Amino acid sequence: MRGGDAIVHALEKEGVEYITGFAGGGEQPLWPALRQSSTIQVFSARHERQGVEIADGYARATGKVGVALCGTGPGATNTLTGIAGAFADNIPVLLLMGQHPLANMGREIQQEAPSSIFDSFVKWKGTFSRIEDIPAIMRRAFTALRSGTPGPVVLEMPSDVLNSEAPDEVLHYEPVGPGRKPAADPADVERAADILVNASFPILNLGGGVLAAEAWDEARELAEMLSMPVATTLVGKGAFPENHPLSLGGGVYPRSKYASGQALHINRKADAVLAVGNSFRLPNGTDGRPIPPGVQLIHVNADPGDLNKIYPADVPILADAKLTLQSLNQAVRDRIGPGGGGIKEEIVSEIQQARAKWLGEWSPVFNDTTAPTNGYRVVQELMKLVDLDRTIALHDAGGSRGYLSPFWEARRPRNYIGMGGMAAMGWSMGATVGAKLGRQDHLVFNVIGDASFGMVGMEIETAVRMGLPTLTVLLNNGGTGGGLMAMERPNAAPPAMAELGGNFSQVAQGLGAYSERVENPEEVSAALARCIQATESGQAALCEVIIRPLPTPEAPDNWSL
Repeated sequence: MRGGDAIVHALEKEGVEYITGFAGGGEQPLWPALRQSSTIQVFSARHERQGVEIADGYARATGKVGVALCGTGPGATNTLTGIAGAFADNIPVLLLMGQHPLANMGREIQQEAPSSIFDSFVKWKGTFSRIEDIPAIMRRAFTALRSGTPGPVVLEMPSDVLNSEAPDEVLHYEPVGPGRKPAADPADVERAADILVNASFPILNLGGGVLAAEAWDEARELAEMLSMPVATTLVGKGAFPENHPLSLGGGVYPRSKYASGQALHINRKADAVLAVGNSFRLPNGTDGRPIPPGVQLIHVNADPGDLNKIYPADVPILADAKLTLQSLNQAVRDRIGPGGGGIKEEIVSEIQQARAKWLGEWSPVFNDTTAPTNGYRVVQELMKLVDLDRTIALHDAGGSRGYLSPFWEARRPRNYIGMGGMAAMGWSMGATVGAKLGRQDHLVFNVIGDASFGMVGMEIETAVRMGLPTLTVLLNNGGTGGGLMAMERPNAAPPAMAELGGNFSQVAQGLGAYSERVENPEEVSAALARCIQATESGQAALCEVIIRPLPTPEAPDNWSL
């Protein structure tokens, strides 16, 4: 068996269904087996970075490993932003990196880039330096991808090793299975249960680790037993249903960017905080302000680097979110007894009052008839049109994240796909294609700005070519929102750095998508409805709405009922 065939066969046995990327040097040894594979579909993105981000979106939407492919030199360097984004948000992406023959490496020949360029942004990295090592390296790769805290893995593929041959028994491969997760120390669980049961006002914060561990049922069970209000991070949004009476939406303790009014109000009342799968990354996981005296923090995370990083925890627990919550739920049940606990109406009423006040303050923005319109109104109009149980929402960097994240109601796990650690402009285009690839029975849309679309907009052709009817909501404010709003400041960037142009609906139409361009606020809803109808007919769609830039929401520190 050839080395390239052995790699593909290992991918098949691990259940890989899709590989996306761009054809380039060093990939040729994989083509014979991939052309013959009955279970793996390989297809091209329009850029290597977006190939990784398609794999990233697929992984976030499904919980499976996303796989991408790139060629030598610039093919590999182009993927670095995508890999960095997956690393920052702990997403299991496997990158197969084409490479020159071993004998040529280090000689500075054309298109040579060492795999060391990824050293700061991977969970693990391997090189196929001998053909007989292929099974072991593939096992290590998938063990790293599925065990503990997820993260990207890069495998460097020297072409001479992949073109060489070895006996079938040497290259035999058995899949590693679902991976291994660390359980919590029972003593830590008992301490945490004592704190929560004896607290007068405990609250629950959920991060992306809850989605990665699929621990959403356990989180809901605990919240309902102890009547704990629940807030999520940007990446963890959707881990708790936001139509649940205990939901605070976004805004973890003590405060983070995009916090809802109800989270700001309730957070001030807490005397115990359970943070699960939350890295406390600035500014979307916290704004860094200290935890007040007298508030006890229990922090559960599978990555030791996240424990005690920003806040020293009273009970730090290095363990998997699902296993920990299962143990903690039993410990709490043992303490409150049969039939004990339950949702308290006075807490629900307070959350509802705060939510109503907060949304009421935003109502004039949501219903503003001024032209050009604003991004908040566009998002509200879209939310009225879709089935929230069968829709997957993605945001891009900058203003589009602020328009969508605080107000979109995420009712099911992985029906909202947020990113925050790297926040690369344009991420959502590839990620939307990947999410649709993995969840084809859902409407999948992204909200993106014109500056970001200008970087990656050609990726809509990938959706068209692959028959993936995605919806892109393009909010065009004529440039970079932050730059436009800061134009009058003496330290602002010059206008030529902030003001941009283009009719992107015409671009999308030229790439084969259904498209509309809307300038009248009163026509936004009807245009979005037609674009949704186009996706239901199997056509990728783009709705470009002309808006004026508005700042992202940030309530004052003293916001309360």
